[in-house]
Amino acid sequence: MSGMSTTPNPWLEELAVAKTAAILAGKYLAGLGPSDKTVLSSIGRDIKLQADRDAEKIILNHLNEHSRYPVLAEESGETGTPGEPGHECFWAVDPLDGTLNFKRNIPVCAVSLALVQGETPVLGVINDFNRKKLYCGSLDHGASCNDESIHVNPPGEIGQAVIATGFPVRLQMDDAAGLKFLKTIRQFKKQRMIGSAALSLAWVAAGHVDCYMENNIMLWDVAAGIALVLAAGGVLRMQPVDDPKWSNHICCAAHQGLLDQIP
Repeated sequence: MSGMSTTPNPWLEELAVAKTAAILAGKYLAGLGPSDKTVLSSIGRDIKLQADRDAEKIILNHLNEHSRYPVLAEESGETGTPGEPGHECFWAVDPLDGTLNFKRNIPVCAVSLALVQGETPVLGVINDFNRKKLYCGSLDHGASCNDESIHVNPPGEIGQAVIATGFPVRLQMDDAAGLKFLKTIRQFKKQRMIGSAALSLAWVAAGHVDCYMENNIMLWDVAAGIALVLAAGGVLRMQPVDDPKWSNHICCAAHQGLLDQIP
């Protein structure tokens, strides 16, 4: 990773484990054809595929073999006691972020893994397997895409900034929520909703967009992307939500001045 810190990286071993797991799962998903994308459930705005479970199994098998940390995974939930005292670090795994895109052959989806220390994602790996782009980053050691250093955009006016956002499946879509949401995003020059929280955050880290905001989003959806943004020089505001567990209101931005203008 060119242009990054030359000090020893305490997460180097874990980063290598996460990269391999993400590559293995991405290779599996990229090899599936339309007839392989079996739908297990489609309720409300949510959809589950057999591919999610199979990709997660690939990841968990690798983590079980090469890591000692508990795991929080989208499909299988908690293995061990992630986030509990005595288990300072845990993995947060989303085997296929952007499942509906994947099912519809929209090439905007990714494998996402993060290591979380306490309440902070300290490393993240996102495999954009459709574009063959592997985003990696760890705190204080920078972020990269395919081993080339990436950085958030420099400070600028909100009226010239681009925000990525979305509507998670648990968000109440009433008129009041819609108006509040519109009031926030209309401050920006442009808005983008791509259907993948992981890639939205990777794009903040890479400087393609300036901010990502989403409410009631699950930790496994955003943990790796948060780590990338922080590693790339960005800032975070995250507020836990009581129900369901592991849900958060989050906003990641390229700089504090932008974050301060978002309610």
